[in-house]
Amino acid sequence: MIKRIAQAWAFASILLLPNYIDLTSSAGDARMRSPVPLTRIALAHLADMAVVLALFAALMALLRRLAAWPKIRWGLLALLPVLLFLRNLDVIPFAVPWPAILAASLLWWSLLALLLLRSPMAGQKLRTAGSTLLAGFAVFAVIMTWQLVRATLWRPGPQSFTSSRPSASPQKPRLVWIVFDELSYKYTFESRDPTLHLPNFDRLRNESTLYTQMTPIAYRTTRVIPSLLLGRAVTDVAYTASNRYLVQIDEDSHWIPFDAHDSLFGIARQRGLTTSIVGWYIAYCPIFTGIANDCYWSNEDAQDRGPTLQSASFAANLWFPLRIMAEQALAPRRAWTDDADWNSIGHIASVQDVQQHALHTLSTSNADIVYLHLPAPHPVAFWDRRTGKFALGGSYLDSLDYSDRLLGQMLDILSTQPRWANTTLIVQGDHSWRTQMWRPLPGWSAEDERISHGGEWDPRPLLMIHTPGQQSAKTIAAPTSLMYVHDAVAAEISALAK
Repeated sequence: MIKRIAQAWAFASILLLPNYIDLTSSAGDARMRSPVPLTRIALAHLADMAVVLALFAALMALLRRLAAWPKIRWGLLALLPVLLFLRNLDVIPFAVPWPAILAASLLWWSLLALLLLRSPMAGQKLRTAGSTLLAGFAVFAVIMTWQLVRATLWRPGPQSFTSSRPSASPQKPRLVWIVFDELSYKYTFESRDPTLHLPNFDRLRNESTLYTQMTPIAYRTTRVIPSLLLGRAVTDVAYTASNRYLVQIDEDSHWIPFDAHDSLFGIARQRGLTTSIVGWYIAYCPIFTGIANDCYWSNEDAQDRGPTLQSASFAANLWFPLRIMAEQALAPRRAWTDDADWNSIGHIASVQDVQQHALHTLSTSNADIVYLHLPAPHPVAFWDRRTGKFALGGSYLDSLDYSDRLLGQMLDILSTQPRWANTTLIVQGDHSWRTQMWRPLPGWSAEDERISHGGEWDPRPLLMIHTPGQQSAKTIAAPTSLMYVHDAVAAEISALAK
């Protein structure tokens, strides 16, 4: 009995591993993206494990009573390793080509057939070893279960904070730094689709310097943002259970604490400047406590591999991952649509929340530096440009339309403020539209396929800089690393502190 329970527990933990690995990995990926406790989500994953454990144990008990059980055992030995391997392809840190998967599966089945026909005794030993190995994976199940229990106890740092500061003179210069996540130069300006109108990007372009050949510094936001803030290439990041933000710099594989005092915001504070931050996805407020004057960060998106949502009920977070797993096996098209819709729901909540706080901060903050990191036009799509409303589905073009409308609101706020004449405005993408990453995932639309020409990737993020009083368009066509933004902000901090 104990062995059979161990087998069921191990099967459940391995089958569901892609759903909960972000909560149990040493990198703490889920912690790094969540401003609220993960208790409900971790409990939902534990409940999923219990459900699968019970179903697997009950099914095995039923099959063992059948006269055909000896043959069924061979079928399970043939199928279960392949099933568990396929389920965990997303967990493997490197791409496994499908021809290799097919070849390995055929080799495994051929070996079993050979043993069954030519060497029944060896086949029996292999079958027994396989049964024992699955039970042995109960050790893995215990570790994963304990990690999920620990995740229920984790508590994040502050989601927001504010502090008093003296009012600023209307003539005092300031910097407004806006990061539109995944904003591509190519689709915004160079190869804009004729169905898309971006009057506010054009408006800003007419009074800014546009950089047309930006080279990225990293593929992922979690690397780009700390690199820009430190002025050094961050190659990996981690966020511990004690909320310590760790980074690897350049080619050094050693983990070191992210030095907020050495960041642009830390340098600004040392120079006597004030900073307001509104951000998404990165734990800005826990990292910059005691550095920034005001901070708010949010992330309502679905967990990257959950699929779970902080805003969903416990029941929904319990059943939806199981439902998607069943649909992936029985109705892949339905699973694709349902997964995309689920992700859109979470991203809409993120966009709405960050938009509200970003506009409020622009309207009310008198900080010397205002930094906004916005979750648009980052996929999955969340907007319908034809109706001008939030909606499930859509495309990158729809998300660009939303980004343009939000930019227009921000420009309207800034242009009516007394300090606008002395404001430097930086608008940038952290990286371009990562077509190669999104194309295989739920949410990729026919329009995305059309405008990207089948997923062709252009790596150039957008960068525009408006200097105080600038009223004409300028263009920098020379290849420029996105790390230039760090240097530009650092120079602006020096100018503001004079």
